[in-house]
Amino acid sequence: MPLFRIDTAIDPATIEDRALSAALAPFAAQLQDLSIYVLHAEEVKPLAPWAVGRLDVDEKSAHVFLHGYLAAPNGMLMLNLFQAPGAVVDIVMGVAPMVVEPRSIHFAITDYDIGIRASIG
Repeated sequence: MPLFRIDTAIDPATIEDRALSAALAPFAAQLQDLSIYVLHAEEVKPLAPWAVGRLDVDEKSAHVFLHGYLAAPNGMLMLNLFQAPGAVVDIVMGVAPMVVEPRSIHFAITDYDIGIRASIG
């Protein structure tokens, strides 16, 4: 199965939703090394049947898994654009907390939008 990872960082202080920002604040260090994986639907179990992805944060790491991305009609095209020299990717996600524990939080991703700026010429 193809696997593609985007490495990024999130600063909880920049999140507009104050409740979400406060919930993620204890995990600020882990969110500085956030990995986003685009996957086939069967590779990682969704937290809810309606979820299009998941965000898992614990004491050691933070990961986003976008379900079914590579199976989408334009998934492979977008994957090629991700890899273009100088490409910049913007991702906006809606999240819903599903499991909240002292040492971890698991969010279902309700929706996401990916924008890619890349030269294709």
